[in-house]
Amino acid sequence: MGYEKQMTKHPLERGYPNLAYISKNLPRTKSILKKFILSNFKKPDLFSLAKICLKELGVYKFKNYENTIRKLAEICSRNVYYNSYHDQHHIKTVVIISCILAKKMQLKYRDKVLLIIIALTHDMNHQGRRVLQKIPYYQEKKSCKDLERILFKKILCHKQIKRIRKIFQSTYFPVKPQKVSDNLEKIVLDADILASLMFGPSVGMKLAGRLKQEIRYENDTELLFTNFLKLLGDKCLYLDYSKNSC
Repeated sequence: MGYEKQMTKHPLERGYPNLAYISKNLPRTKSILKKFILSNFKKPDLFSLAKICLKELGVYKFKNYENTIRKLAEICSRNVYYNSYHDQHHIKTVVIISCILAKKMQLKYRDKVLLIIIALTHDMNHQGRRVLQKIPYYQEKKSCKDLERILFKKILCHKQIKRIRKIFQSTYFPVKPQKVSDNLEKIVLDADILASLMFGPSVGMKLAGRLKQEIRYENDTELLFTNFLKLLGDKCLYLDYSKNSC
């Protein structure tokens, strides 16, 4: 297959190359990835994106999961609380970055499927600023419980359910686990943070502006972003590739 055909096989969207090309040519292709991720003019097709990412990870046979992923993507495409940060575009970003990180690792077939499902649903039915009035881990537990209601027929192993719950709970900000041994957890946690760090301070500020609008933050955007960086500290990423991508 010619190089141009390889680049356009499973493209992110019309007019964009595929993730294999972007991932292989980073950091040179970071501007392409940045353009796609920051674009929020139209609603992303999360189901198509999930399928593209699975194929990029070498998962071509997922018929047993296809209807489940379609249903999850449909739920995650809703934005009933009109969030300006925890919306379909944040989910799109975490799914894409998770896929890029996973391509650098050797994951089992089932873990690849599970990774895309977790990345897709880690903020499912996010309640935006209303979460600030709740107890810690409320949103993470709620999103996981919503996922379990759909997955309970597909994932029967109690050990896997516990694994998913732990990963969801670990996404609670600003608490960061000291030690993480699960590669899926490392990928999802890094992708969630890289969504705001990977493309530099200017993009981080822009996304902080969206978060400011969502939570009705009274101070300026720069202070919100600065506080975010302070809370993260210098040990916010787990994978070496993640650290080198910023």
